[in-house]
Amino acid sequence: MPIHPTAIVDPSAEIANGVDIGPFCLIGPKVRVAEGCRIGPYTQINWTELGKECILGSKVILGTDPQSYNWTPVDSWVKIGDGAFINDCASIHRSTLEGESTWIGEGCYIMSQTHIGHDCVLGREVTVTTLAGLSGHVEMEDYSVIGGAAVVHQFVRVGKMAMIGGQSRIVQDVPPYFTVVGVPAVASGLNTYALKKYGMAPEQRKQLKTAYRTLVRSGLSVKNALAKIMDEQPDTDPVGDLVEFIKKSSRGLTL
Repeated sequence: MPIHPTAIVDPSAEIANGVDIGPFCLIGPKVRVAEGCRIGPYTQINWTELGKECILGSKVILGTDPQSYNWTPVDSWVKIGDGAFINDCASIHRSTLEGESTWIGEGCYIMSQTHIGHDCVLGREVTVTTLAGLSGHVEMEDYSVIGGAAVVHQFVRVGKMAMIGGQSRIVQDVPPYFTVVGVPAVASGLNTYALKKYGMAPEQRKQLKTAYRTLVRSGLSVKNALAKIMDEQPDTDPVGDLVEFIKKSSRGLTL
């Protein structure tokens, strides 16, 4: 049965044909669910748009009010891309800003007992591991990963294909392609697994390794290391991505 008889679905919620809604779910009025979604028991959804083929475990909470002392209630949302997986007891809060959304990209893998705060933006195929927590306004770019029980401070940016080790504390931006770990976190190398998985060429990996050494091991300030990289290395991906990320950083870098 696509919608279990014990589920409560507001008549104004937009539910596509064939969506599977489990026992004792609560689906509010400001909800859209696209075709192919499966929603586990006891899940609560408000102010949320779910893309196609999303899978939600049991006791997931989506679109609840942001945890912000000064928040004034406004119309805002959680928007989730196609093919996202969100496991048991995960919570994702809607934006603090009128008309805006907390964004979860296509194919994201959100594990059990995780929290994604208001106004976060997750790119494509981001992984959030069990017990990890993202404070408000955190950005995680495509294919990045946060390990179990790690936490990220407000307004931090995590670059694409970056890896945050389990139980780490992140208070500054994590450069793309880096692996960082610790309390407080420091750089421990490149995320070579992701570089190979997503098809980065050996020559590009070599260029990136040189840039990493300049930033982390040369003893130069970030400003001088960046100047050296820009002077000596090609302004192409992935080094170009790294340079642009550093230029836009306002919180400092996890190095």
